[in-house]
Amino acid sequence: MRRGPILLVVIVLWSMMAASASAQRALSLVEAQNEARAAAPEVGELQARISAAEAIAAQAGRRLRDDPAIFSSIFRGELLGHPDESAWSVAIRQPVDVSGSWKPRLASANADVTRAEFDRDAGMRLLDERVAIALADLALAQRQVARAEQVATLARIAADAAHRQLDVGAAPQIDADSADLDLAGTLLTLEQAKGQLAQSRTRLARLLGRDSSEALVVEDTPEAGELGPAAPDLSPLVDRDPRVRAAMSEVDAARLERETFERLVKGPMTFGLEYGRERRDIPPGRFTGIPFASALTANWPDSDLVFNVTVPLPLFNRQLEPRARATGRMLAADAALRRVRADASAELRSTWDAVVAAARAVQSVAATPVILNRDTGFIEQAVRAGQFDATTRAIALRRLEDAGRRLDVAVRDLRAARAAWVRVSGLP
Repeated sequence: MRRGPILLVVIVLWSMMAASASAQRALSLVEAQNEARAAAPEVGELQARISAAEAIAAQAGRRLRDDPAIFSSIFRGELLGHPDESAWSVAIRQPVDVSGSWKPRLASANADVTRAEFDRDAGMRLLDERVAIALADLALAQRQVARAEQVATLARIAADAAHRQLDVGAAPQIDADSADLDLAGTLLTLEQAKGQLAQSRTRLARLLGRDSSEALVVEDTPEAGELGPAAPDLSPLVDRDPRVRAAMSEVDAARLERETFERLVKGPMTFGLEYGRERRDIPPGRFTGIPFASALTANWPDSDLVFNVTVPLPLFNRQLEPRARATGRMLAADAALRRVRADASAELRSTWDAVVAAARAVQSVAATPVILNRDTGFIEQAVRAGQFDATTRAIALRRLEDAGRRLDVAVRDLRAARAAWVRVSGLP
């Protein structure tokens, strides 16, 4: 028997098992956030705004912004009965900005680029928070499915035990019916939990930029609910908030835009160069002082090369409307900066309070997992032995389900609060 085909089959089976194991590997929070930063559609939108601002800034520093103008004129004397007369000229004129407006214009455009970069940082923080919350929701859904399956198993064992007791006459029909109703309720809860699990997978896959959410599993490490020794100093965190820094960049952009139009009050000077040729007919009788001068005629050719400079007088068009718009933008940016600072400060305090409250909530139910594991074994033994009546059995199963859900929701709320705190503070 040849070993080659057997070895090939073994390799193929091992590869399939490895691929399956990789597909089922739990996704950590850091891995999910890195994947979202690389593939989420929101990232492309944020980067596109920066590219657009950079494209504008690349053109904002140009000094020559007005096109030159070429002028030409021609005169034909035969149209007026003077066939010997003609004239033509060609001129070029170039407006030149002598106000230095390109300096604040470029600085304002660069401030817009900086603002777009801070907006991207804020967007990335928001994306990280959304991924963390989606991950917490999926972990909650995974827990709920596992607990629902556990309770459904206990309910199925209880229903089988009740039917066995009914068959031997040790229990009434109503106890068997109650067990069947409890089983139906737990199976309903299980299917609802599976539906929530599928929806949570879809939401997380959307943030990760994945086309499919199949076999998406996330890590679900235990949460101790521990906090630091004291609350951090919130004042420096406000100034480091990318939303505040973006608002500050908007203030700079608006101020520099106004400076640009203030400089443009001094209009551009126009420099010109003109060349022309002219031929004039001197009619009879125009010469005097010599014999027969009244009968003389002549054609007089001439050429001109003229340099000219045009200096505008800023009397009426003093950039009043653009300056007013820039002033309005500057006032709005100042007001927005104050609002963003206040919002960031309040959000820092509220998110820290939410983290503290969520951590304390998790600490209050820290002993729940041990109790649940112990009571699950006790209930299973009692149900198999037929020691619980219908009422006691239903209360015990409901208590297991409610206690497990309180624990899972508390853990999920802590993770969501921590994600909001990381977004606002920028601290790990």
